[in-house]
Amino acid sequence: MPSFIPEGGQTLVYSVVDGHNIQLDYYLPPSAKGTLPAVIYYHGGGMTAGSRRDFQFPRWLYDHCQRKGYIFIAADYRLCHPSTAFDQIEDTKALFMFIASDDFAKGTPQSISIDTARIAVAGFSAGAFSARAACVYAEPKPAALLTVFGTCGDWLLKYLTTRRPPTSIATSVDLTQVSEILADKRVISDDTAQGNWFTSRFALAVKWELDGEFLEGCLGRPGLSALLNGSEDSKRAMALSEDTKPAFLQIFVTEDYPPSVFVHGTADDVVLPQESMNHFNQLKGLGVQTELLLVKDGPHGLLESGSAGPPKPWKGSLEAYERALEFIDEVLENCSLSQA
Repeated sequence: MPSFIPEGGQTLVYSVVDGHNIQLDYYLPPSAKGTLPAVIYYHGGGMTAGSRRDFQFPRWLYDHCQRKGYIFIAADYRLCHPSTAFDQIEDTKALFMFIASDDFAKGTPQSISIDTARIAVAGFSAGAFSARAACVYAEPKPAALLTVFGTCGDWLLKYLTTRRPPTSIATSVDLTQVSEILADKRVISDDTAQGNWFTSRFALAVKWELDGEFLEGCLGRPGLSALLNGSEDSKRAMALSEDTKPAFLQIFVTEDYPPSVFVHGTADDVVLPQESMNHFNQLKGLGVQTELLLVKDGPHGLLESGSAGPPKPWKGSLEAYERALEFIDEVLENCSLSQA
């Protein structure tokens, strides 16, 4: 187990697809008992890579859950190719069904259960797709959403369907491995990097970005980029086929969307801050409780790199995280009061 992963996590299988186990780890707070709120964490990795136990594991979020008495759940999901973002939606639905079921209760101490009316979802980078999908499709519905430099706030933006120069993290992969990755048809949901920032599978996301084919790669829809690029900005959603629309989550945002808080660096060249800004403005227009926390000049990952030793948090990021945690606490507390 990597040193940055806390001890005490218990692993459960929440879904089985074609004989493949999709897993989660849950961490109980100290002296846990009774019915407790929960925070579900979805990792990033360009939709193609990553793991619930990889280098992105947010100790600050885990530590907060330990202090506040929340159950912390880190969940894997099927990774793009051969799976798609549509499969990730199904995994999100399956996860919520599982944690609300007797099967999850059987895997936890008898004195503990989850308050299904007080579940927050947290998505980091590509993991924000699964977190946002939960807010649209999951039952029970999440009470709150937190995204951190998260994708899918607006998947109709042109930067996702046009060729891009290499991003700040694109040099971390070997593009010569793409053919080998595409030839591998195994279902993969746990892609843990061993001593590296990224695994070889991340090269697939980088290749799609460079070619302007990120969405069609994630969705398994050849020609999608050309279709969208041939439409006026205001009519891009109308160009989508009915079986493609479910992955464009902003189409299904309504007044009953959960309260949401977004953290994003203004200099993010991997997931543009416009993703969070557009989602924030959409919710604000619908009267949904929301906050947007922009970190000045912050890059993707909100870390300072290039100096000796482990990367340090970007200036202003810790304050943004603290306010985001306060937002989640306030929402979960209000849910508790409404139940009283």
